[in-house]
Amino acid sequence: MTEENLPLQLKELIVERLFLDIDPNSIEDQVELSEYGIDSFLLLELVVAMEEAFAVHFEPSDITASALKSVKSLTELVLSKK
Repeated sequence: MTEENLPLQLKELIVERLFLDIDPNSIEDQVELSEYGIDSFLLLELVVAMEEAFAVHFEPSDITASALKSVKSLTELVLSKK
């Protein structure tokens, strides 16, 4: 995992694990994930998927609305745990 390709990896993970019927490349880094139909229940699944895919562990205090807002904020969250 490199910082440069992490946003694309996250987009692919989002589409794959949340069963979204969209092209990962159509997800914009700074657009709120809710704009793509991702709700709080799907975000919980995404947190688990990120922990598995990137071998990181999130503390409950890491899981905030702002941290889970967009691909950009998710990238920052994952990088903070590496």
